[in-house]
Amino acid sequence: MKGFDRVAIAARIRGLIAGQDGGDPALIATRLRVDEVGLRMSIDDLAPNPTIDVIAAIVSTYGVDPAWLLHGEYDAATHRGVLEGAESVQQAVSRLMLPVATAKHGNTLRLL
Repeated sequence: MKGFDRVAIAARIRGLIAGQDGGDPALIATRLRVDEVGLRMSIDDLAPNPTIDVIAAIVSTYGVDPAWLLHGEYDAATHRGVLEGAESVQQAVSRLMLPVATAKHGNTLRLL
């Protein structure tokens, strides 16, 4: 997830799952239907590496805006699109993670 603030993403995920399932990552992973190792990687305090599967599960389970989870800024259009089914969670997460060319940065690619 080059270009993303993985520490901030992990902190947002930890905030959402805090106090649930007795704090047991195995139970949380089961409820989210994700791999426990992927969840642990996604919420690690020292070197987090959030996985796409965990991000998509968090968005689906908690109904949060994927743009907020990935970037820390709320995007009403993205959130509404996911909630209303106009765009799947996986499509939204993939789109938000794709490199894009911007006029501001010339021909260079950056992650949104």
